[in-house]
Amino acid sequence: MKQIFNFLLPFFAAMAVAACSENNNNPKEHEHHTHEQHAHEQHVHEQHAHEEHAHEQHAHEEHAHEHNHLADAHSHAHSTEEASANVMTFTHAQQSKIDFAISRVEQSDFNGVVKVAAQVAAAPGNFTTVVATSAGRLRYVGNMVEGKAVGKGEPLFALDGGNVTDNDVAVKYAAAESNFHVAKADYERKQSLYENNIISLKELQEAEALFLQAQALYNSMKSSYNGGKMVLKAPLNGYVSSLLADNGAYVQPGTPIARIQCQGDVNITAELPVRYATALKNISAVNIELPDGKVYSLDELKGHVAAVGHSVNACNMIPVTVAVKKLDEAVPGSIVTLHLSMSLAGGAQLPVVPRSSLIEEMGNYFVFVHKGGESFEKRQVQIGATDGRNTQIKKGVVCGEHVVSQGAMSLKLSQGAAALDPHAGHVH
Repeated sequence: MKQIFNFLLPFFAAMAVAACSENNNNPKEHEHHTHEQHAHEQHVHEQHAHEEHAHEQHAHEEHAHEHNHLADAHSHAHSTEEASANVMTFTHAQQSKIDFAISRVEQSDFNGVVKVAAQVAAAPGNFTTVVATSAGRLRYVGNMVEGKAVGKGEPLFALDGGNVTDNDVAVKYAAAESNFHVAKADYERKQSLYENNIISLKELQEAEALFLQAQALYNSMKSSYNGGKMVLKAPLNGYVSSLLADNGAYVQPGTPIARIQCQGDVNITAELPVRYATALKNISAVNIELPDGKVYSLDELKGHVAAVGHSVNACNMIPVTVAVKKLDEAVPGSIVTLHLSMSLAGGAQLPVVPRSSLIEEMGNYFVFVHKGGESFEKRQVQIGATDGRNTQIKKGVVCGEHVVSQGAMSLKLSQGAAALDPHAGHVH
């Protein structure tokens, strides 16, 4: 038995070696092993790629977040920079050097404001006309021109006979003087006769009347007669507004020669369309704007609405006249602007600021709002109606804020000077 096992042992060993060799050379098992190894490697690669992609996406998101943060910071910085550019400092020392004032924004209703041009004219009591007191040839005294200032009693014109014997001034003066003396002597004589009961009271009164007439004529001519001529003098202080007769012209008694006008009460007349006929009956306030931009109220000029037309004129307009005591800045004949506040529908309650607060830049309007202390903000506003002195603000400020009402232009110039680059124009 032992001999048989020993005989077969090499055979079993050879078979075992062959089986092992077959197992190592099996393609299916090798393919399965290779596939599993490749799948494992691909999974590892995909996992690595996914991790790299996730890392890149996270890095991109962090970069986008950082970019957005920078953009927000830039936008905020730009907004802050723009706001700070409109805020400026105007020191008390600067304010003291100009006409500077701050006003509180109030609410008001202009109740319908109509802006209209008007003409200034002297009130009737402010001018008089110089007329010829006798017939004769007119002579100007000195350099007589329209607009010349004259004083009361100053010689302006002279009248001489002009070689016309019937109307010779010297002859008339002599006759007046003679009649005066004759009438005076007759009156004195009849006074004595009346005292002695020789004549009646009626005769004495007739003599007295003739004497008074002769005396008045003589004194009138005597005050104006000088060197054979009648001299016409200025009746009041003022100026020659117009010359009505030429130098050298022959004039009759009562002929207008010149108009003398003085400063004083004036009438300001405007003409409005017929559609305002009803509203003109309820004028509540009037502001007068002069050509130089100054604005006065009727109360300041001690004026009043003198007349409102009850019918249209030749131009189909309704005249409105306001009278003021004195307006030296506007000479008669000049044009001013009236701001008439009337009861019109649609008047809105809005904040108002003084007209002097507004600064215009290329059609846009701004005000300087007081932020406290020496700080002021330049703010754009949308304006509404104006009564010449105040302006309604539709948008930009609210009631209770304070704005610069005098000196706004100085703040604008100060802001512009502060914005200048000191290195502008330098080449480095």
